[in-house]
Amino acid sequence: MKTNLLVGAVALALVGSANAVTPEDKCEATKNKIAGKYAFCRAKAAAKSIKKDEAADYAKCDAKLTTAWAKAEQKAVDKGASCVDSVTAAGLQSFVSSEISTVAAALDASGGLAILPASGQTTSYGAGSDGDLQVGRAANYFDNGDGTISDLRTGLMWEKKGDGLGSGVHANWMSFTWSASGTEFDGTVVTGFLDVLNDVAGGGTACFAGHCDWRLPNSFELQSISDYEAESPGVPEVFHRSATCTGCTDITLTSCSCTESNSSYWTSTSPFANEVVGLFHGSLVFTVAKTSSFVARAVRDGN
Repeated sequence: MKTNLLVGAVALALVGSANAVTPEDKCEATKNKIAGKYAFCRAKAAAKSIKKDEAADYAKCDAKLTTAWAKAEQKAVDKGASCVDSVTAAGLQSFVSSEISTVAAALDASGGLAILPASGQTTSYGAGSDGDLQVGRAANYFDNGDGTISDLRTGLMWEKKGDGLGSGVHANWMSFTWSASGTEFDGTVVTGFLDVLNDVAGGGTACFAGHCDWRLPNSFELQSISDYEAESPGVPEVFHRSATCTGCTDITLTSCSCTESNSSYWTSTSPFANEVVGLFHGSLVFTVAKTSSFVARAVRDGN
């Protein structure tokens, strides 16, 4: 049942339009089949490893996926079409690997499938503490190489930030107001940030990373990328490469990913007419006046 749900989830990520069949449609259909076969191959390899009491060997599954994926895309190119998705072969591999591991752990009498993300804390302060139990779904992120990061647990795609970007929208220190009127969502985080990412002025022809549906995360979404083992900023390494962040400008590089240590980040959640929820250091939740000025990190549904 879980494998079927997994295949369905991957299929939804690759669904094309419902128009007449085009080379792009055929490619998408082929990728759906590839995704299903890969998930089954991984599950079969995991089952084999249990029976033989040895480490699972996924090499053949991975090789078949890479070859078949590239072949499907090349076939579309040969017909003068394009079949490149936000879901890459490597991204699919990482996603399926995580899901199969989750299923295997649940079937190993570990107490069921984890739904909520793990906090990231690994330091134990005694039996029963978070660092001791480490419950929840472990972090599983993938840098897409286009200035975005996909969270393979939640399906969300996040904007990356750089450091030496002046006053650009991707600068990790650039701040915006949530509201100009004091109550409505009409501040510079909309006009000077989201509208830029979604290329409102240009009619959507130059949206960030090819997507025009960027938005502010709600409070739960933003908290989902917190890491309570990390300190200042409290986010996973993929969102802050401390060794290579300083001065970096090309956020398409894996090494260029920054989170401002002493800044608060906006969410879209507004529990009061004149206040909104923010996140400090990646983990401390608070409410603040909407006319305040904070940093923003955009998100979108990754399918």
